[in-house]
Amino acid sequence: MADPISFLNLLEQDQQIEYLLSLPEMNEDEKAELQYMWQSLKSREESKFDAIIGVIKECDKYIDQSTKEITELKNNIEAWKKKRSSIINIVKLAYEKQLISSKPTGNKYQATIKAVRSKLIPNYEKWDDKEKTRFGIKKRTTVTRLFNNEIIKEETEDLPDKERIRNVMEDFPESGPGPAKLVKRVALAYGRRKRIKKGI
Repeated sequence: MADPISFLNLLEQDQQIEYLLSLPEMNEDEKAELQYMWQSLKSREESKFDAIIGVIKECDKYIDQSTKEITELKNNIEAWKKKRSSIINIVKLAYEKQLISSKPTGNKYQATIKAVRSKLIPNYEKWDDKEKTRFGIKKRTTVTRLFNNEIIKEETEDLPDKERIRNVMEDFPESGPGPAKLVKRVALAYGRRKRIKKGI
């Protein structure tokens, strides 16, 4: 049966008995009785402390177990995402090769394939100076203290102007930076097939 007195209360009682034992006016019989009570408290403290550590260990066990399960679950989710993406890419590739229409249909399901915003791959590290001058932007970051506007840090960073590159390459692909690529993309939406009932 669990001790009804808390660990902190046991420690407080322990302190009180130790204080009483230190008093010079205590006779031997009283000291003997207090000593017995003190030893009993010590035993209960040890049992209570063991119980506390036992609970902590149990928490550690379930935390570790749950962490492993979460990791496994995340890995499973990633595996299913990759599988889903691979299957979708098969359908998209068939569409890009004009092997299927933009609205492929099966016995149970139908899908719609439509063009979406192209993906820009700047490959900025491969640009020459002329391309950087024409299609680059400079990002400046300044960190200041509000109360006196003291400048703590200033940084500059050269980056590709993605919107400008996209606008140029969508109309004239050869006019953008040589290493940059604008990859056309399509999206797939699917659902249950809607059958048209024909009258007799």
